[in-house]
Amino acid sequence: MQIDQDLCAALYVLGFNFLEGDLVSGEIAEIKGEMTIKLVHPPGEELKFVVELPGDKQLIFSVDRHQIVDLAERWQ
Repeated sequence: MQIDQDLCAALYVLGFNFLEGDLVSGEIAEIKGEMTIKLVHPPGEELKFVVELPGDKQLIFSVDRHQIVDLAERWQ
């Protein structure tokens, strides 16, 4: 997935590192720490945040790119 400049800038402001994910997983960017937060966009699906928790558990949230851009604007 190609991401537009606004989304790219917003991810950078929020501290995400960009990934060279494969087309199947759709991985775009991530933040690593005690938990990992990934932004993914698998083909044919919507944009999602995947939160990887200790113990191999995951939380998955659908997200609109505008929500990410708005969050970054408020963050600054």
